[in-house]
Amino acid sequence: MMRGVFSFNQGWRFLQEDVQIRNFESIHHRYFDAPEWIKSGNNGLAKVGYPDQQWKAVDLPHDFLQDNAFSPDAACSHGSIEKGIAWYRKTFEIPAEDNGRRIQLEFGGIYRDSQVWVNGHFAGRHLSGYTSFCFDISELLNYGGHNVVAVRCDANLAELWSYEGGGIYRDVNLIKTDPVRVDWCGTFVNPAVKENCAKLTIETTVRNDRLEAVECEICSTVIDAEGREILTVGSPEKIELDGISTCIQTATLHNPVLWDVENPYLYTLKTDIFADGKKVDEYTTDFGIRTIHFDGEKGFFLNGKPLKLRGVCNHQDHAGVGTAIPDSLQEWRMIQMKNMGVNALRTSHNPPTPALLDICDRMGILVMDETRLTGSSPEFLQQLEDLIRRDRNHPSVIMWSLGNEEMNVQWSEVGVKQLRRMQNLVHKLDPSRPATYSMNCDWLEIADMYHAQGFRLDVFGANYNYTGHGVENEQYDKFHARYPDWPMLGSETGGSFATRGLYELEYYDGKPVELNEFGHGALCWENEHLKETASAYNNGLTPWGMSIDATWKACAERDFMAGTFLWTGFDYRGETYPYAWPAVITRFGIMDLCGFPKDAYFYYKAWWNPEPQLHLFPHWNWAGKEGQEIKIRAYANCAEIELYLNGERLGRKPVEINGYFETMVEYQPGKLEAVGFDTGGNEILRTVNETVGKPAAIRVIPDRTLLNADARDTAICRVEIIDSAGRLVPTANNTVEFSLEGSGKLIGVGNGNPTCHAPPKGNTVPAFYGLCQVLIQSADKPGEIILRVKSPGLSDSSVEFKTSTGKMLPVIPGIYNRVDRIEIDANPVDGIL
Repeated sequence: MMRGVFSFNQGWRFLQEDVQIRNFESIHHRYFDAPEWIKSGNNGLAKVGYPDQQWKAVDLPHDFLQDNAFSPDAACSHGSIEKGIAWYRKTFEIPAEDNGRRIQLEFGGIYRDSQVWVNGHFAGRHLSGYTSFCFDISELLNYGGHNVVAVRCDANLAELWSYEGGGIYRDVNLIKTDPVRVDWCGTFVNPAVKENCAKLTIETTVRNDRLEAVECEICSTVIDAEGREILTVGSPEKIELDGISTCIQTATLHNPVLWDVENPYLYTLKTDIFADGKKVDEYTTDFGIRTIHFDGEKGFFLNGKPLKLRGVCNHQDHAGVGTAIPDSLQEWRMIQMKNMGVNALRTSHNPPTPALLDICDRMGILVMDETRLTGSSPEFLQQLEDLIRRDRNHPSVIMWSLGNEEMNVQWSEVGVKQLRRMQNLVHKLDPSRPATYSMNCDWLEIADMYHAQGFRLDVFGANYNYTGHGVENEQYDKFHARYPDWPMLGSETGGSFATRGLYELEYYDGKPVELNEFGHGALCWENEHLKETASAYNNGLTPWGMSIDATWKACAERDFMAGTFLWTGFDYRGETYPYAWPAVITRFGIMDLCGFPKDAYFYYKAWWNPEPQLHLFPHWNWAGKEGQEIKIRAYANCAEIELYLNGERLGRKPVEINGYFETMVEYQPGKLEAVGFDTGGNEILRTVNETVGKPAAIRVIPDRTLLNADARDTAICRVEIIDSAGRLVPTANNTVEFSLEGSGKLIGVGNGNPTCHAPPKGNTVPAFYGLCQVLIQSADKPGEIILRVKSPGLSDSSVEFKTSTGKMLPVIPGIYNRVDRIEIDANPVDGIL
């Protein structure tokens, strides 16, 4: 039996507290009751029979902070949710015939400082809250019987200044292999394209855990997207006892199909290991063939063609689930970004879940892949190496980020030495991609210091374009004039904030929401209107921020700018600047925490897409403001826009390139209509905002109703409050209640309201400006799911889902997309893995 990779996500027990007495059934436990008396093999929490019946039953991924209440005493910068320490336990069986194979536990990510024990024995410790890791537990198992794995994690220490979650928030797999096998993350395909050929350098690391040296054959086969084997190369390799050997092979592929944002074509490398005349391992690696180049004068090139990076920075956080985002929800989020016109993603500020890179590979989205901690310590360099070795086969990844805004690093000679060491490591592990680092403050002065010390980043990453307090200036031009051959990009840009659906004063418990002390001192003296609200007009600016149009123009109008990465694609918990409690969610996102678009979304959609676009706002429900002027905006790529109110022509104005339409209109109920024209004066688009009636019913719009019965697939349901004519009521705040029947579960709710404290794991949530969201996940067996939605005084709604094992929709086959199969551990205790 060769390699098998099994999902290890189901059937865990969870306790959110630190267990002090751990010597259950341990040696000398009658005589030593000290909580830390842990001799080898003595951790009782990882022993079969430990009494965990009172622990909570959970499946993974799991962010345990989502079960905690919001509190004004908890750090606002981290979402006002108390952190803590937690334990996880899982009981499982390993068949007797697996004795002699190698068994590994693969963790996609645990936040943070995790310690793993198996059957009482210490398996390993992993500090990072973001990098993936793998422990070999072969010697610790009871073959033919029950086994227990216990995991302790401590989420108290912050690595970011925003919400980070807690627990085993990414997938876990159990891997079974022969003792002679491809090592974990053990392949690297590095294509070099010249004319119509691609020279493939294939690096394969093989590990031998047999009790003797072994002669083996490494056979590498390239398979195209249609499943045809198109190239094979083989090499002999001798691996010493308990040794590791890296084999380098080269092969030439003629007339390759290049991976591109419009045609993300993927090849597969199948690696077969033969020993003693038989195949002992099979390992697959998806890869793409493309060229990338950053130029100081002309920006970024993909496959020899210039391409402006239209990017966003995203944190890993979503309503209802926190950091434990299912793969299908990750994909849905990236679809929303792609529809906006995004072609690039910065994984700010940490290594992403591997599934996200699989999604970007398939969707044609370019990635700045970022390490979390900047420095030259063995721990920090190992985290960077782990990131590169894990992700360097993804064609979507075009650069490695060495960190973000580390003020104690970027300004000093010590920091330059550390960045140089990190960049050299990047060049050693992956000579095909550049390194960058994202710096804030006066980055032009930092560039001067680097130049004076003879150091240059492969790509210079500039966060924001400012000299102080919202002043728009020409820092990009000054930099380029001084260092014309240094490639650069806007690694973090924007700095405006907005609240979806809000166009006037914001209230909480009947009182106006106020800015926090930092906001008043650093921001409002520059922007007096912010003393009122952070509205959906994106009028709110940080001291370092620029308006949405100025941000894009600064990049679009300069060929030397490789691109821009907007802060941020989605709202996220914490970093609530410029607000304090009751705010628990930031407002920097172009979409809210649920992925509902703010109006700014449509500005970028207009200028990042060639198709005609016209978005008119605000809504037209302003009872009590008859005769008062309302600010009207349209984000559009039309040449001109004409407005009508109740059929009366109000005027026609041009729209400048990368600009927007704005005017004032006296409110009268009825229909506000915008008509868009092209440069020839021809009508190309028309949209209407009309005064709607009172809330009358609920409408549920799922992203799909056919799910895979894999205990992972998730439906994202948009819930709307509508009037009797079926129109969205943009001011509605009715509380909605959800119930579920059948083979599935409700895994989270949300509404995008930055000040809402409804439990994300509850079954009720108030609508926020007419909208809320519920997430429905399939079970591990086929069947039907019925979602019922109700609210007092409104007509109910329901949706029926069907789940099947027939793989009705594409799913990502595991966390690394390099496995021969993933199997679901449907019965983790009674079943055998």
